[in-house]
Amino acid sequence: MKEYNPLILKKDNYLPHQWDFLTKKGNPKARISALIGGFGCGKSKILITKAAYCLTNKINPNSGKSNGLILYPTYSLAEEVFVQPFIELLEKCRIPYDYNIASHKFRTLFGDIKIYVTNQANKIVGSNYTWAGVDELDIESFKNADIAISKALGRLRGCEDAELFITTTPEGYSFCWDFLVNKASDDKVVIHGKTTDNPYLPKSYIQSLRDNYDDNLLKAYLLGQFTNLQRGNTYHGFERDKNVKECKYNRNQPIHVGWDFNVMPQACCIIQEQPNSPNIQVIDEIALDADSSGGDLLTERMCRTIKQRYPNSQYFAYPDATGAARHSSARFSDIDIIRRNGFMVHVRHINPLVVNRVNSMNNNLAKGNMIIDPKCKGLIRDLEQVVNKEGTRDIDKTTHKNLTHLSDALGYYVDFSKYATIKPSIGTQAR
Repeated sequence: MKEYNPLILKKDNYLPHQWDFLTKKGNPKARISALIGGFGCGKSKILITKAAYCLTNKINPNSGKSNGLILYPTYSLAEEVFVQPFIELLEKCRIPYDYNIASHKFRTLFGDIKIYVTNQANKIVGSNYTWAGVDELDIESFKNADIAISKALGRLRGCEDAELFITTTPEGYSFCWDFLVNKASDDKVVIHGKTTDNPYLPKSYIQSLRDNYDDNLLKAYLLGQFTNLQRGNTYHGFERDKNVKECKYNRNQPIHVGWDFNVMPQACCIIQEQPNSPNIQVIDEIALDADSSGGDLLTERMCRTIKQRYPNSQYFAYPDATGAARHSSARFSDIDIIRRNGFMVHVRHINPLVVNRVNSMNNNLAKGNMIIDPKCKGLIRDLEQVVNKEGTRDIDKTTHKNLTHLSDALGYYVDFSKYATIKPSIGTQAR
């Protein structure tokens, strides 16, 4: 063991995002790290470096050996982008090894590395791994990726600091977005890498990407950002870095509520207006499902929930205009119920045109006039994933039944408020 050349990690040898990935920037004790990057940003190369580092440092205290797991979409891809470059690195470090191509397994001075394919992760059994690396995870279906990560994490018990690392190009809002962003936690670090940050790529390669992909695809394949690759985003003015920040409740400021009437769920966005930009601060979201008691009681329950969660002397509601219709089984309409619970109600006689409501939302989002608290996960998901019907500016409400409710709720508030692109007509306040 004394004769090998140790793998020395020097910051100057790596691109900034590669180094951040290696060192788990900001959270070196995180159990899970990921590099989400554009084409050619150096993801696969840094995964190999990370694997070699873990091989020589992540040691099972009982066996005195490292036991690593590598996952690729196919064995042929693993052979092409991992096995040969990894062999070259082992030889450069003078680490003795044996590679069995039939079993896809490395045996080295420091321990073993077993290669599996992501869609056969159910075969991962019987070992306690000290580390695991996964490349191009987002190529896989959500189901296969979920099984693979669950299996890998379940076997990471070979040492106290066992870790999982992932490199991939983002493929829309699929598994990696859900696992790393939607289900973010303190033990996860996510680094983004841009193709343009790799100075070793020929300029013609980057230009070819710009020539062959539209702006939406370039967000993923050039900038390494999660974006909707299926159709045009409805709320294209939304950017997580710009529009998601902590918003604190101020009891001295009134509560404004954007309100969408449904029973699965009824959805509200809780807003406070500020005199200085950003003027619109979404401090919370509430979504309640109906029980067997009936829809009118659901609206009563929503009113109670809002007032209990945010005690205040002033409540303003901006509901869906369909709530003015009285249910055949109820004495009062939804809007009547809201008013009877002490809310000042502002509503159009009919709902605004969808395109006008969306324009108002995008205008405020793009200008940074609206910020949303990170705990509003459902609303953030809407703003990132709601899309238009093909070839139209109409919202597609068929793709996912849990989408659109919270963004609609916020849209009713924005459309009626002074921040609307098209100001509401005189006399639209409900009496």
